[in-house]
Amino acid sequence: MSARQTEFGASGLYHFSQLSGNFPVRLHLRVDPDGSGLLLANAAHAAHLSPVGVTMVHAALEGLDDAEVVQEVQRAFAGGAVARVTSDLEGVRKLLADLLTPTDDYPVTNYGAPPDNHAPRRLMAPFQAYVTQGDPDTVAHLLRSLWDSGVPQATFLAQPERPPEELVRLVECAEDLGMITGLRAVAGRLPEGVLRDTGMAGLDFLKLVLLSADPAEHDGVLGAWDHAAFVEAVAACRDMELCPVAQIPLTDGSADELPELIDFALQHGIGTLEFFALACLERASGEDLAGALPAQALPHVATQIAECADDLGVRFLWAPPVRFEPRRSLGDQVVAGPRAGGDVSLRIEADGTVFAPRGPREPCGNLLRQPWDAIWRHPAFTRDREGAAAPARCPGCPGLEVCNAGCIKDPAAWSDDTNPGGAQ
Repeated sequence: MSARQTEFGASGLYHFSQLSGNFPVRLHLRVDPDGSGLLLANAAHAAHLSPVGVTMVHAALEGLDDAEVVQEVQRAFAGGAVARVTSDLEGVRKLLADLLTPTDDYPVTNYGAPPDNHAPRRLMAPFQAYVTQGDPDTVAHLLRSLWDSGVPQATFLAQPERPPEELVRLVECAEDLGMITGLRAVAGRLPEGVLRDTGMAGLDFLKLVLLSADPAEHDGVLGAWDHAAFVEAVAACRDMELCPVAQIPLTDGSADELPELIDFALQHGIGTLEFFALACLERASGEDLAGALPAQALPHVATQIAECADDLGVRFLWAPPVRFEPRRSLGDQVVAGPRAGGDVSLRIEADGTVFAPRGPREPCGNLLRQPWDAIWRHPAFTRDREGAAAPARCPGCPGLEVCNAGCIKDPAAWSDDTNPGGAQ
């Protein structure tokens, strides 16, 4: 048996490339410390894998034939009936065939438990990072550290005041590593040519803020002509075969027109929506009157989104709610967006400072000065690192997917930049 074979199922992040007909397909196999894994194909589809499935997939992607894969599984898991292993391998081969089908869907960012989940999963790192645009040499070092730590996806946060050519270099750096790469921006603030140049550099998806289907309401918060710029950028994505994503801030106004917003996105060929709420504690408070959504309204809004998305056939994702900050305008907070995306994620600033997606804005370490293991041990990442049972269902609330990461009415599950002590 070769030395390479003995490494099947070892914890880490593995990158493969295969052809499906004439189309290249990128595959990322992420193996976590408990032996289970996640297989991503073309930044689009994902499958959770048991330890046996991880070994089968890893061996198959390395080119072993069926007999060799069966032998490897029997060696790694102390035997097992050949007929049973062979049957399971047929399922794995079918899974790989399905995942190799070209698609332009959006990357998986919300962590759902594997089907046979009797124990919490132990993860080596988050599934994605929001990375603030900055000096390319410094950020390239951060990207290498993220990749080596097992983070397969990076979304760059465009900073209009910085040189636009930086974004092109950042995308090139991430693509050279094999990362799934996205760009988050406000359409009207994207410098001319950036979308074209980052697309040519290997960008996978573009995430744009969409506040309203009504141009006047949208532009009233995000600036003149931003709605038209949004439509133009989405059309450009389709021409360039990039995946467009609408990031929808949930405010008092946008929550009232969810069907119209989702329908507008569909009309423009956007099949994936990401939502984040600008939330406050009480109704009739200053924050509520300024446009934030009260905590008690969030379950109803989340239910409405799930029902609309199911009826209209769109994919929706959740970013952690953001606690509304009274000292800042609604527009500023819409532009800033969520701290990170999805349930198992992180935020990293251009100086290397790392933040967890939820809780107070407390630095968890600095990736330029500390090893990943030390940052991952920070208490803010305990739930992601060690696994945790889903919270008990509230008697008055429906069972929602978003609740798996914490009760959306509980400020402790929000990202909170309002004060150093976090939510009270």
